Amino acid sequence: MSNQTPIDIAFPDAGELHLRLTIGACKLHIRPGDGPQWVAGIYDDPSNAVPLRIEQTEGTVRISQSFGWPENWGTFREPPTFDLFLGKARPFMLTIEGGASEAEMELGGIPLRKMTVKYGAGKQEIKFSAPNPEAMDQLTVVGGAASMEFEGLANANFAEMTLEGGAAGYELGFEGALRRDAALKINTAVSSVEIEVPPETAVKMSAEAMMGSVDTGDGFMKKDGAFWNEAALRGAAPQINVNARVTMGSIRLQQGGSASTTAVTTM
Repeated sequence: MSNQTPIDIAFPDAGELHLRLTIGACKLHIRPGDGPQWVAGIYDDPSNAVPLRIEQTEGTVRISQSFGWPENWGTFREPPTFDLFLGKARPFMLTIEGGASEAEMELGGIPLRKMTVKYGAGKQEIKFSAPNPEAMDQLTVVGGAASMEFEGLANANFAEMTLEGGAAGYELGFEGALRRDAALKINTAVSSVEIEVPPETAVKMSAEAMMGSVDTGDGFMKKDGAFWNEAALRGAAPQINVNARVTMGSIRLQQGGSASTTAVTTM
């Protein structure tokens, strides 16, 4: 039996806005909203075992779950589901901290100034199908035993993205129109990282692998200790600058449509 709780949070009258989602075992769906609300949607907890919590302090709203273990252990039959729509009327910061959960997020067109994503396990798909109208200062991603796939990262409009994780798999797609230089900093262990960039987008990668491998697809040249695509070699701008450190894992950089790769294994 379904146990649904409506969510309807207005934009507060505060200067700086921050939305925090702290979730455990659940399914999370996020899409852009067209209404005046900051957050709208439904929380569905079929087992009625994990109540919703919403806390607000000035410009910060925290959405979380209450886990009454071990009292509710026997009643937990099916993971809860968040179906959320995020407003576009004002820019804000977004933080998502999750445990063993599944997430599908479409964030295109949502004005994000800063974004942090931390997951311990599960599978997450995050898309920016439309440009972020706000200049994002920082996109931070931290993963444990998780599978994380990003699409449209050029549309995220970030100045810097940092990726840290272990025993995880990451797919980073830079579809979209790059509007300014972007820095991508990677530090992973026992993980695989795949980066795909359109051929017309300039990209340069400096990578260090300890007991791991660095792979590049067709169209890259090694110069001054870094890998450059043709667009970067001819000085096209803006440019993606990748600085990666991989331990006992792999990193692969390719252009859209590239099939073959050249592997360099280091010890």
